[in-house]
Amino acid sequence: MDANPQSQKPPGEVPVYNCLVLLSPPDAEGYLAARCSNLPEVAERGKSRREALAKVVAAFKAAVARYSAEGRAVPFAAEPLEPAPGEEQLWIAVHL
Repeated sequence: MDANPQSQKPPGEVPVYNCLVLLSPPDAEGYLAARCSNLPEVAERGKSRREALAKVVAAFKAAVARYSAEGRAVPFAAEPLEPAPGEEQLWIAVHL
């Protein structure tokens, strides 16, 4: 899949981006870490899988919206980060 994931959209359509999430197992405090492999500045934590994923998707949307509002290209990674041992890799379609 393309690491630079904005889909082509007809006028009036909502843009869709692919967010490649790396989700870690719970740490010693019970938090799961979720980081965006194709936009490495985006990372969040949550007490559950659902919370971690919801937070990282919200942070991804905010980052993409911020770049768009500033008229700048989103700095997607040319090569997404590789998962660390124990991390799960998930593709999430994000509608802005």
